Amino acid sequence: MMKNRTTFSILILLTALGGFGCGASNPTVATLGEELITMKDFETSYAKNNGGWDAGAKASLEERERFLDLLVKFRLKVKEAKSRGLLQDTSIQNELRGYELSVAQTYMIEKELVRPNLKKLYERKKEELRASHILIRVAENAPADDTLKAYERAMTVIGRIPTKSFDSLALIYSEDQSASFNKGDLGYFGTGRMVPPFEDACYALRTGETTPRPIRTQFGYHVIKVTDRRPSRGALRISFILLNYNNPKDSTGVQDSSWSLYRRILAGEDFAQLASQYSQERNSALRGGDVGFYDRDRLPPDMGELLYRTLKDSVTKPFPVPNGVYIFKITDARGIPPFEEAERDLKQQYQQMRYAKDRKDYAQRFRSLYGFSYDLPTLQALTTAFDTTKTPADSMWNELENRNLLGQKLCSYDGTPVTVQQALDRIASTPEFRTMRLTPANVENIVDQVTETILMEHHALRAQDRHPAFANLMNEYRDGILLYRIEQDEIWQRVTVNDSLLRIFHEGRKDQYRWPDRVNFAEIYVTTDSLKDAAEKRLRGGKDFMDVAEDMTMRAGYRDKKGEWGFQSYGLNELSMRASSMTLDSVSLAFRFGAGWSIIKVLAKDPARVKTFEEAGPELTSAYQEQVAKVREQEWIASLKAKYGVMIDAEALRNAFTRTPAASEEQTFQ
Repeated sequence: MMKNRTTFSILILLTALGGFGCGASNPTVATLGEELITMKDFETSYAKNNGGWDAGAKASLEERERFLDLLVKFRLKVKEAKSRGLLQDTSIQNELRGYELSVAQTYMIEKELVRPNLKKLYERKKEELRASHILIRVAENAPADDTLKAYERAMTVIGRIPTKSFDSLALIYSEDQSASFNKGDLGYFGTGRMVPPFEDACYALRTGETTPRPIRTQFGYHVIKVTDRRPSRGALRISFILLNYNNPKDSTGVQDSSWSLYRRILAGEDFAQLASQYSQERNSALRGGDVGFYDRDRLPPDMGELLYRTLKDSVTKPFPVPNGVYIFKITDARGIPPFEEAERDLKQQYQQMRYAKDRKDYAQRFRSLYGFSYDLPTLQALTTAFDTTKTPADSMWNELENRNLLGQKLCSYDGTPVTVQQALDRIASTPEFRTMRLTPANVENIVDQVTETILMEHHALRAQDRHPAFANLMNEYRDGILLYRIEQDEIWQRVTVNDSLLRIFHEGRKDQYRWPDRVNFAEIYVTTDSLKDAAEKRLRGGKDFMDVAEDMTMRAGYRDKKGEWGFQSYGLNELSMRASSMTLDSVSLAFRFGAGWSIIKVLAKDPARVKTFEEAGPELTSAYQEQVAKVREQEWIASLKAKYGVMIDAEALRNAFTRTPAASEEQTFQ
C-alpha cells in the first residue's frame, strides 16, 4: 500500500514547475491564496505527464479539468508542507543533498562535457580532410633527452617548410614507413579515423596550413599539413563481388576472372545476379552482394578512397586485397543524418576514443577554477606515514604514528580547508582503493583522486546556478519529498487498522473476495527418460507418491515440499488443468511438460467459494486502507482549500494548447 502511494506521489510531483507569470497571453487558471497556476503552468504540466503538446491539444475539457484538480491538490499539499517547516527537517535536507550530489555530477558531465563534444564531432562528420604528415618517432615514456631531440628535429622540419616542398621533406625526415611511397599523404579521412590529438590539430587548420608546432601523440611528434577539405558524402550503400585466392598460385587466374566479370557488368549484366552466382562471401551473395550502409571511418583507407570517389550506381574496377579481389558497386548514398539519429554512434565513438582524457582534463580545470592548493609539507608527511604492506582493506591501516597529522590541513579550495582526517575518511569509504598498497606513490595517487572527487562535488553543488533545467529538476524532487512526507503525516499515519474494523468492513463486501475453482496436487518432475522410467517403476512397486516426489523431483524448491504445489486455480498451467480433470487421489501417467517429464497426483479440490475473513485478510487490509485514506485525503484537501482559499477557472481551460509552444518548452515535455 505504501508503495502504491509513493508511486502516485511521484507521478504528481512531475507536474511541479515554477510559474511563468500572468497576463492576457497567460491567464490564471487557479489560485491558491497568493500562489497562481497560470495557463502555461497547466499546459507544461499536462503535456509533460500526458504524452506531449499534441495530446494536450486533443484532450477534452473534462480530461483537462481532472488534471487541473490533481495539480491543485499537489500544490496545496506542498504548500502546506512548506508552511510547516518540513523543508528545514534534517533528514529531508540530507536526502536532498545526497540526491543533488549524485544526480548533479551525471547531469553536468553530460551537459558540460559529453554533449558539447558530441556536437563538435557531429560538425566534423560533415567534412572530410586530406592531410600529409611527417612523423618523428619517440616513445611515450621516452627519457627527457630523447623527447627533446625528437621535438627539435620536428621543429627543424617546420623551419624548412617555407623553402622546400612538404612531400620532399616527408621523404627526407618522416619515420612513417609509408612515407617512402605516399610522401606523407594520408588521403581523405573524417572524424574518428585518427588519434584525437592528430585529428584535433587537422581540424584546426585551413587548407594549405601547417601546424606551427609539432603535435604529440603516442607515436611521436607529427608535423601536419592539411591539403584539402571537402563536404562529406555521408554513408554509402555498398554491394560487392569477392573472388578469393585459394592459394598464392591462384592469384593470376582469380584476377583474370574478376576482370571478366567486370566486363560483363559493363556490358549490361545484372550486378546482383552475378554477385549471387559468383561471389564467395556467401552471406552477402544471398542478398545480391548488398552489405548495407558504411561510413568512411568504417572502411580501410585505400578502400574508402576508392569507394568515396565512385559515383552512385557505378562499379569499380577489380580491387585486389591480400585474400582476393573485390568488385564494388555503390547503390545508394545518404547524407549526414540529423544529430539525434547520429548521437548514439557518436557517443560510442566518443566513449572509446576521447572520454577518459576529456574527463580528466575537465576535472583538472576545477583546481584552478576554485584556487585548489596542497599543503606540500603535510602531503609529503602523509605519503610516508603508512605501513607500505597494508591496504585500506586492512584493520588499523589509518592508525598513524603521528596522530597530530590527522588535524592538519592537507589542501584547500575556494577558501575551504580539507584535513588529513577528512581525506582518510574518504579513502576508507571508497571501494576502489581497498586493494592498493599504501606506498608513497600510491598514496599520492589516491589523494589526487580524492581531491578530484571533492572538487567535482563542489562544482556539482553549483549546477543549479549554471543550469536552470537542473534547478527545475531539483525543485521537482524537493516537492516530491515534501509531498511524500506530509502525506505520511496527514493520511497514512492516521489510518488505524485493527481486527474489529476489518471484520465490519468485510461483512458488507465479503462477496467481493472469492476463490475460483482450485486444485491441490503434487508433482514428480524429472528431466530424462531413464529417471522417468525409474519413478514409474517405484510407483508401480507401491511406493508412496509423496516419498518418491521428495526423493526424485527436480523442480527447484519443490523437493522439500514433496512436490506439492498447494491450491492453484484450474487455469494456472497445463499441470493444474490436467489435475482439474482427474479424480481425487488419482495419479497420472508420465507426460511431457517443459523440458522434462511430469507425473501428478490430485491431493484435494476446492470449488469456487467466498473467502473466509482470515483468507481475505491481505486484500481486506489493502482495500480498507485505501478507502479510509481516500476519505481522510478528501477531508484534508477540503481543509486546505478553506485555509488557503482556492479559486479555479475551469472555463479558461477551453483555450489551453491553442498557442504554439516555444522550443525551450518542448524540451520539458520529453
